[in-house]
Amino acid sequence: MGRKKTSAFRINVGSEDEMPLESFRWSFKRALAGWVVVVLCAGIPLLLSTWKRSILLRLTHACCHPNVAHKVLLKDKYSQEYVETVRRGDRPLKDGTDLIYFCNKRIKYVWKTDLQRFVALNGLQVDNTSDFYDMSMGLSSMEVDYQKSLFGPNSLYIRMQPIYKLVLREISSPFYIYQAFIVIVWLIQLYYQFSICILLFSIISVSVSVYQTRKQTRALRETVHTESLVTVIRDGAESKLSSRELVPGDVIIIPEQQHIMECDAVLISGDCIANESMLTGESSPITKVPVPADDAYIVHADKKNILFNGTTMLHSRNTDSKKVKAVVYKTGFSTLKGELVRSILYPKPVNFKLYTDLIRSTVIFLIIGIPAMVYTGVVFHSLGAFTLDIVITVIDVATFVVPPLLPAVLTSVNAAAQKRLKDDGVYCLNSTYINLCGALDVVCFDKTGTLTEDSLDISGIIPSENGVLQTPVPHPKDLPNSSMVLALATCHSLHLLNHRLVGYPLDLKAFESISWSLVEPKGKDIEGFERVPPRVVKPPNSGEGGSNIAILRQFPFESQMQRSSVVINVANSSRFYVYVKGAPEVIKEMCIPETVPSNFSETLEGYARRGLRILAVASNILPEDTTWDGAQYMLTRAELEQDLRFEGFLVLQNKLKAGTAGTIGVLEAANIRTVMATGDNLLTAVTVACDCGMVKESDAVIQVEAQLLDYSSLKVNYNYTKLPGLSEKLVLGHGGAMEDVSIPLLSEYTYHLAMDGKTFTLIRTHDRELFQRIVLKGKIFSRMLPQMKLQLVEELQNIGFQVGMCGDGANDCGALKAAHAGISLSVAEASVASPFTAQKGNIQCVPVVIREGRATLAATFGSFRYMVCYCFVLLMGALYLFWDGQKPSEGAYVFIDIVVSLLPPMLFGTSEAFSRIVKRPPAKSISSFLSILSILSFIVLQTGFHVTAYYFCVGQPWYEPFVFDKFHIHTPAPTYVATAVLGINCMSHVIAAVVFMPGPPYTKTMITNKLYVAVVLFEFLAVSYVTLYPVHFLRDYINFKEAPYFQFHLVIYMLSLLNFAISYLWEVYFIQHFMFHKLQPALRKMRGPVHMYEKIEKEISLDTRWPPMGNVDRDRASTDYDPDIALFRDSVIRRELETPNMTPSRNFPRDDNQEMNIYERPSVTFKTFRQSERRRPNNNGSR
Repeated sequence: MGRKKTSAFRINVGSEDEMPLESFRWSFKRALAGWVVVVLCAGIPLLLSTWKRSILLRLTHACCHPNVAHKVLLKDKYSQEYVETVRRGDRPLKDGTDLIYFCNKRIKYVWKTDLQRFVALNGLQVDNTSDFYDMSMGLSSMEVDYQKSLFGPNSLYIRMQPIYKLVLREISSPFYIYQAFIVIVWLIQLYYQFSICILLFSIISVSVSVYQTRKQTRALRETVHTESLVTVIRDGAESKLSSRELVPGDVIIIPEQQHIMECDAVLISGDCIANESMLTGESSPITKVPVPADDAYIVHADKKNILFNGTTMLHSRNTDSKKVKAVVYKTGFSTLKGELVRSILYPKPVNFKLYTDLIRSTVIFLIIGIPAMVYTGVVFHSLGAFTLDIVITVIDVATFVVPPLLPAVLTSVNAAAQKRLKDDGVYCLNSTYINLCGALDVVCFDKTGTLTEDSLDISGIIPSENGVLQTPVPHPKDLPNSSMVLALATCHSLHLLNHRLVGYPLDLKAFESISWSLVEPKGKDIEGFERVPPRVVKPPNSGEGGSNIAILRQFPFESQMQRSSVVINVANSSRFYVYVKGAPEVIKEMCIPETVPSNFSETLEGYARRGLRILAVASNILPEDTTWDGAQYMLTRAELEQDLRFEGFLVLQNKLKAGTAGTIGVLEAANIRTVMATGDNLLTAVTVACDCGMVKESDAVIQVEAQLLDYSSLKVNYNYTKLPGLSEKLVLGHGGAMEDVSIPLLSEYTYHLAMDGKTFTLIRTHDRELFQRIVLKGKIFSRMLPQMKLQLVEELQNIGFQVGMCGDGANDCGALKAAHAGISLSVAEASVASPFTAQKGNIQCVPVVIREGRATLAATFGSFRYMVCYCFVLLMGALYLFWDGQKPSEGAYVFIDIVVSLLPPMLFGTSEAFSRIVKRPPAKSISSFLSILSILSFIVLQTGFHVTAYYFCVGQPWYEPFVFDKFHIHTPAPTYVATAVLGINCMSHVIAAVVFMPGPPYTKTMITNKLYVAVVLFEFLAVSYVTLYPVHFLRDYINFKEAPYFQFHLVIYMLSLLNFAISYLWEVYFIQHFMFHKLQPALRKMRGPVHMYEKIEKEISLDTRWPPMGNVDRDRASTDYDPDIALFRDSVIRRELETPNMTPSRNFPRDDNQEMNIYERPSVTFKTFRQSERRRPNNNGSR
């Protein structure tokens, strides 16, 4: 086969996990040459291959065509490499070609000769859903054997990686390799004390990491791996076997009693009640119905027909005494539960800039250390030292420049924050995400279940007759027998479980409000129907027979379709009826226009503006010749839901959760932008945003609506939804008289954009430039599907924001995974994919996570500065001694490394987070200007005091110069210079522990951290004691020399205290207070935009024509559009009241005995008039 370009082969084409594929075949010549290179390079290529696996692969394998490959190299969009082994099966595929496959992320990829690419085995392949019914008799033994060879066992078993592999993975980190180098160098010099400390810390760190990895893997395996006996139809007969033996295409019998599903299966007969809370986060039991035999039906797009692996089947039943059957659709890691497990095993790598900065800093420090190593070599060579001693000393200098305990220090900081979060009821699965929370710019929130309560209260019913809305009815019980009553009684997916009604809270509220009852008949225990229906509802105080209504068929609510529907039959009647309930915008489009009231939109808007949730109800009477089988099985959903008649509105109230408004206020006050992404109505979302404080009373909300005129032209409308400076509870004057309202320039008030999911998708698809502006200025995104929420989070990240996402876990899993900080309010298993899970179930956890993130970020950068200064200050002290051949003694190193400098950085993270969130976040990078300035200035200050101490010492009349002895270079005699220089040096580390310890406004003051204060105080006293007058054995151990006069030691000590005072004032008051909080913000205002969102913001501020209020054609200017419409100062907005065609009664009582006027928010028509003096168009090219 000819060699192909690597870009020609890809897997998962068109999906988010699409990866290029390179294929390789083992080559003897390449392998021989490759191993020679490895040997000549002292194994360095082998070491590098632990970080980049393609290195060793390319050294030993040659490129080839995939169908003859031994190995494949995959590279995902995060630049992660995967090297997989290509295998060949024992039996061919159905088309006669050889089975060639490899596995990646627990999914098998099979070579398709006709497609010339590897294709993932994702489950049963069917042309249409009617094929499921053709499989109802099960597979033959031969088909089972083939499916087993193709798909393998049905298991989510997770193999434990061998301990040695986990250890090798840990120690291959650059930091651990550097630590190994340090330990070897110091052991050669017999400096075993600190070497053992580092070795112990490394062993403990690696052991803990390996232990936690294995513990988490074992816990995950025990959680997800289950196995049970299932009843399967094979060769036309039933048999019981292990669930591990199931293959796609098997027909299984669903038992009536409660059990856990072991695969994804498509229901083909009967119905089931499933508890999916531990998989999807959905708290209410779900009704599963048989898949329709519809060729146009896409099975994986509608979940109401699929029984998912890992979910609990609470109950199953079939009305015609037949067994409940399902066809196995997916097995193993291809199932929905398998996808969740794979997302945990192979998480999306977060862009941890901190780790990148640490690697970069390490390289820079090593480069900086080169002059120090050259200086050391030159000095000792000039003194006549032996070559071996020079080499050892020069290598020893290389161990100074990178903090050896930095990984352990950073781990301790994260661990302390993780424990504090747990104490606050927030569980963190991955502590490395805590740092990311400290720099969040934007937090996105779901609405229902996150900002508002899950439960809904019914506020009233508005029936419609002959296209006219009737008098609102406050209590559903007061409704006369009508279509609205039948809709409330039947249009739901409620069911009985242990004689108790279960289902969606909304359906429960609606059904209970009319006091009807529901039964699930068995056999012939109910009369009046042609057959035994799955469910029957009865009105209150009804007898047997005529009043009963059978629910033949259910289409449970789906967020993608935004509606639910049922087919019913009234007892002793041959007619069948369809009832549909869902989003008003969707229902309106499905209804016969003549049945839709003329004031439909105005009424909907009036309620939505008050934060009420509105559902529309419609019905249809099926033709007289419709049979029971046709209504229950044969007719498609599209045929059932055509030519609907509008029946009215169901008005519900969704209250804010306790703490929502306060939390939003805290975030907004800290300049952390809040965004709402919800599946609810736009105007309802706007009102909730106003109520919770996302939108202030002085702000304006502009609704963006997009229409696709043709394939190349997008029409975008911008209209006020809320006026600036006016309360959202705006009431018109009496009698609907027109009032004039002056609106200032757009630049004089804050405005937010609001849009629905349709507009979001259209603009995202057809106008990327506008889409970035929309995302930047957007505050409220309604009718958002789960995928749209994910896209919103990703686009916010793309323009430079650090994004958090808070949701209840039901429809927010994708966005939670994609965000820098996903906070789930659900304790469901789906929340495992989210780094943070809150136990309290409200958004008050968000400020807690951000405060801890900021405290951790500040502690991380503080500990980093401390460790860097510790290394370079110690290096500087050593270099001073090197000048005339001296060296710090082993005892001096032990005192500085262990007694003085070991504990403080390990305790940096123990300070509690500050009590509030300030507007200015901590620095986001350890390589920021102020961080570098802080480190350099501290080192310069210490250098000055070291120089002062050195010259003060050599200037004493009793000073005795050091005599270099090359035979005792590693055991130098005590000197006055070492006493002076190292005395200052020891105090420098205590000073660093104080000045780099973070404090307000990110952590509490150091004084509140009693443990840290005790440690620093002990070290200060220890250094003071050693500097002034230590006992003889201690002075001899650290190799200090007592001066003839005590005043010498006192002066050195006073220099240390002066150093303390100056360093503290410089770091705390100049660097942290003046530079960080005063000067840098002022300089940032003067600089140009850096982040993409800043550039977009700047572009918008210069574009005085955006947003253009009115209609805009994105490809050509609309003839109706006036570009000056957004620039007027005294434009007039006339509000004309359209009198609703309703009965005179406008009020109905609420439960709290207050009157609610449902038309106090009438239709508002905006007519905007241009200023008399027209502005000239810009000539700078801006829109």
